[in-house]
Amino acid sequence: MADVITDSAVRSLKGPNQIFYEWKDYLLFVKSYFAIRGILNPVVVEIGVQNGRQKPHYQKFLDAVHIGIDISDKFCKPDILGDSHAPETMARLKAMLATRKINLLFIDACHTYEDALSEYESYGPLSKDIIAFHDIRHILGIGKLWHDINYKERFNKNRVSFSIGGWGGGWCELGIGVIVKHPRSELNDVVEEFQRTRKESLD
Repeated sequence: MADVITDSAVRSLKGPNQIFYEWKDYLLFVKSYFAIRGILNPVVVEIGVQNGRQKPHYQKFLDAVHIGIDISDKFCKPDILGDSHAPETMARLKAMLATRKINLLFIDACHTYEDALSEYESYGPLSKDIIAFHDIRHILGIGKLWHDINYKERFNKNRVSFSIGGWGGGWCELGIGVIVKHPRSELNDVVEEFQRTRKESLD
């Protein structure tokens, strides 16, 4: 069973290179979404894992099945070692997924406009619930892509997008862009749950 998200619980794990409350709010929203929609053991696919410290967070707080993809195994051992743009990498992911869909796709790899757009267009359709981008406020190319995607989809009633940001510990704001593939009217309960758990998470 997934653990409760509190300040101390999140700090008990080696954190990824994230702003603390930015990351915590992201986890709280995602967990609220899965709880309200009755999604157990969600599948999280992370493109670009660096030191692999995100995996324990997804496992501890979401009880997730985590699949990490990275082009290098220098800092950790990803579940799939390979170029995210290579057909064989996509084939390996689909084999690991079998009949399951991705519930949460987190894009955090090469950080260029073209690379992130390619990952969004290739892997995005495999995610049935949430797509997230890291560094939308920190990396110019990712910020522009986030703006362009939202402008293109501005009339799409079947998706909601928002950003999570913050400053802390001497870090600049990195920013996490979140896309939810459901109409806004269906997310009221999720938002209420997020607000409730956010208040309770301060310890």
